[in-house]
Amino acid sequence: MNTLIIKILKALPRAIKDPKRAIELFRRRVFPFGLTPKDSEAYRIASWSYGDLPRVNFKSISKDPKVNTLTLLNVFDRTDDLSIDILELTYLISLIKIYKAQNILEIGTWDGNTTLNIAANLDEQGKIVTVDLPPDSKGDFSLETPDMLKNLTDRHQLGIQYKKTKFESKIKQVYGDSAAIDWKTLGGPFDLIFIDGCHAFNYVKSDTENALSVLREGGTMVWHDYGMIKDVGLYLDQLAKKLNIVVLRGTRIALATSLSKKEIQESLKYSQNSIKE
Repeated sequence: MNTLIIKILKALPRAIKDPKRAIELFRRRVFPFGLTPKDSEAYRIASWSYGDLPRVNFKSISKDPKVNTLTLLNVFDRTDDLSIDILELTYLISLIKIYKAQNILEIGTWDGNTTLNIAANLDEQGKIVTVDLPPDSKGDFSLETPDMLKNLTDRHQLGIQYKKTKFESKIKQVYGDSAAIDWKTLGGPFDLIFIDGCHAFNYVKSDTENALSVLREGGTMVWHDYGMIKDVGLYLDQLAKKLNIVVLRGTRIALATSLSKKEIQESLKYSQNSIKE
């Protein structure tokens, strides 16, 4: 049963005693139309409305979602709508711990904050490979990309947060266009792949297909900016016909976990042959 409905049923005895207040609360929680949020964060999250995938509670994705300890570094050294949010970072690291992922691939390094935090939470043998356009890139993309989605970040900030830290030895930086590099040379198969590069449809499709080709059986796929960027939703909503993809509630994170060899192969083939913009 829906969590909100359960709460409403439990609150019925109190509602009967104070019906006026109960009606007002019900209207605001269930039918919040016409309300003006006073918190800008409410506007921001409400705008993540693209796509039709189910939004689920984090605890529903694993039989044992308990994570005892997380290491979070430089959590306030982040850029809104460019970096992943603190909650998203917490969930991403928790996924890595829950599924005991040790060989990680990240597409889209930016300033290296996510890279740093992933590295800080890996076991001694763990490693992360992170891919971004070269420091001298002028913003040329291998695939056709709308100008609005050419998200070339400040090249002087590339990976700056993980450099010269004690975790740098766990990180391998690869420079290149994700649609042009040879993914077979990146060091797979990978336990978890986080796609947060160019969000144009062509790149989301290309990155996902390449990722599936180097994902370990039982591995996890994670995509960022679902709901926020239309192209991400357009692609993943189609891929969801072959994969059980869900979105973590309150975030822009879409994921598919514990993928079987059959799921990997069939979804890759489906994407290559059937998914179109």
